[in-house]
Amino acid sequence: MRRPLLITATLLLGTALGAVWWLGGGQGDGQDPAGILIPEKPAAAALLEKPLAAGPGTVLPVADPDKGVLSEQGVKDVRSFFAASNSKALLVWHAGALQLELYAPDTQAGDLLDASGLMPAMITLLAGQAQRDGMLPDLDTGLATWFPEWAGDDRGRITVRQLLEGTSGLARPTAAPSGDAVAWTLSATLVAEPGSRFAPSRFEAQVLGLVLSRAAGVPAADLLSDRLWRPLGARPGTVTVGGNDSAAYLDCCVKATARDWLRPGLLLLEGGMVGAAQLVPTPWLDQMVRPTLFSRHDGWRVRLGWPFEARNGNGAGKPFVDGDMIFLSGDDGSRLYVSKGRDLVVLRLGSASTTWDESALPNLVSRAITTPPAEFRSDNGMKVGKARDLNGQIEMPPITKPPPVPKVTVEPLGPLPGDAVPPAR
Repeated sequence: MRRPLLITATLLLGTALGAVWWLGGGQGDGQDPAGILIPEKPAAAALLEKPLAAGPGTVLPVADPDKGVLSEQGVKDVRSFFAASNSKALLVWHAGALQLELYAPDTQAGDLLDASGLMPAMITLLAGQAQRDGMLPDLDTGLATWFPEWAGDDRGRITVRQLLEGTSGLARPTAAPSGDAVAWTLSATLVAEPGSRFAPSRFEAQVLGLVLSRAAGVPAADLLSDRLWRPLGARPGTVTVGGNDSAAYLDCCVKATARDWLRPGLLLLEGGMVGAAQLVPTPWLDQMVRPTLFSRHDGWRVRLGWPFEARNGNGAGKPFVDGDMIFLSGDDGSRLYVSKGRDLVVLRLGSASTTWDESALPNLVSRAITTPPAEFRSDNGMKVGKARDLNGQIEMPPITKPPPVPKVTVEPLGPLPGDAVPPAR
């Protein structure tokens, strides 16, 4: 009887030692000292999808097609364009309702679609709220204020204004996004003197999102959810975050339904208003849609439809039918066109194209509308002959005589004028 008891005790001891060894983290080779195979713990995912929190969503009115707001031929032309342009979704909003809603055969209205190319403008809208609330009191403050990791570094001299204009000089990290989104963002390199190179990129929205997150003390995904997405009346979407730090990757992989991607366009159409609430300050929107010093067709992450230039213009092959057209242009193929004078918002989601004509789609839609365009008027009711900004208060540059574009050169990195020169060694 002693031999079976001894064998049983030995096995129990071996199992207990194996359990202690596994709990102690020694499972690297998958076996315990007794030679029993122990399954390895699953590694944490580097990237996770976090819900972009929202409510049930406000219902967008859908127009009665029998009212003929869009001509029959116009709808056929838009449908043909949709099919030929490899689009996933195309929505037309006019006169307070959805007039047209098209989806590719493999796409449904409830599908979450990636339109991260629209995020720079959305983060810019968040920045407008942050300035109103005192979190960004001075747009010319260096990023080292929020990024102590960049203190004493050339990157710390980049300003919020330069992130908005697209002149930061930052290059997106070459490494793939990791489980630590903050470390990945801060690993970006500086390839041009801040303020000297006009090269707007989605990555600058990633950096600005981290600025806003640290200024508010709230994760960027929560800021986007609570201060913009939910107030817009959108339904839940998703945003990719780092698996280790839960910080958001705002320059990629933000998904929502096409109807919800339309809502930022409605916000611009209504001058920052959602119902009776002023979600984004009017002066901020005024600045967003005014030409920067670097490009007469670019505001703060918003492109301007005027003036028409066949070469080196805004990508339009022909003049926009609606002279006050502004649009968001994502390098992922996403487009959001807005004309207040035409009471029009057009959303297009789909593959990017190197031959995309910025004026083709909105002009097709504008010509399909059978109702007359609204007339621009000033506060006293008088007609206004010049292009106006979204709220109709501030004159924009005339379409025929645009302001000159200053010469911009890329300066090498080095000490700025007035900086102390380190002594030679």
